[in-house]
Amino acid sequence: MNWRALPRRALPYLIAAAGGFLLSYAAVFLFAFPAQVLPDDGILPNVVGKTYEDGAGILQKAGFHAQQGESRYHKTIPANIVLQEDPPAGSRQKRGIDVVLALSAGQKTAEVPVTTNMSQQQARIAIENTGLTLGNVSEQLADQPRGLVIATSPPAGTQVQLPGSVDIVLSKGPATVQMPDLFGRSAGEARSMVEQLGLRIAGMSRDTSSLQPENTVIRQIPAAGQTISAGGPVSLTVSHFPPPPSIKIDTGITAPPPLPASRLPLSPSR
Repeated sequence: MNWRALPRRALPYLIAAAGGFLLSYAAVFLFAFPAQVLPDDGILPNVVGKTYEDGAGILQKAGFHAQQGESRYHKTIPANIVLQEDPPAGSRQKRGIDVVLALSAGQKTAEVPVTTNMSQQQARIAIENTGLTLGNVSEQLADQPRGLVIATSPPAGTQVQLPGSVDIVLSKGPATVQMPDLFGRSAGEARSMVEQLGLRIAGMSRDTSSLQPENTVIRQIPAAGQTISAGGPVSLTVSHFPPPPSIKIDTGITAPPPLPASRLPLSPSR
């Protein structure tokens, strides 16, 4: 064996072993102490327009931490999309800082309230209290009393984007109604009952021979209990007392004409 040639043959192995040791040491050092090797700052990536989850992942890879900020209603951008980041994208920042992401809450909505069996005015108030507005008002025949809400469009419970409106349908009353007994009621009360049923007053006559109180219904057509079509005519007769005639009583005594001022008796002087 040539001992003089041995160091030259072993040199490549020694170099390879030393290189492997240095690489292993560098890997362990980078894993255990990355802050001492990697740069301490970096350019903040732009995550505006990304979902919060995607934006947080991008920031994490760049060495930053995502933090959810405020949510804002937006007319066009869906919910959970990043609207803004603070510090702003493109700025050089220290790695490891928190980046606050403002998110879209989507378009603002309101829930259509329950207005069934409300009057039109009550329904308007309930709808406007939610931020919506009253839209078209229509009528249709229904079993509910005339003038009450029987349906809305969209239906109650639906989420409507703001600004938005709600259409209501009012009852015109049933197709046929049973004529109520109006005898003894005042003319104003009888008119109100007739119109509430979806009927109409076709005429109102007066009878001066009745002993009922003044302006009281004494006859009706159709009669009480009869069936009449919705919108049908109703005629009423009410009592009326004409003013009593003035009575002039002749006593047969004629009053003397007044004396002229010159012939009036003088008052006694004191």
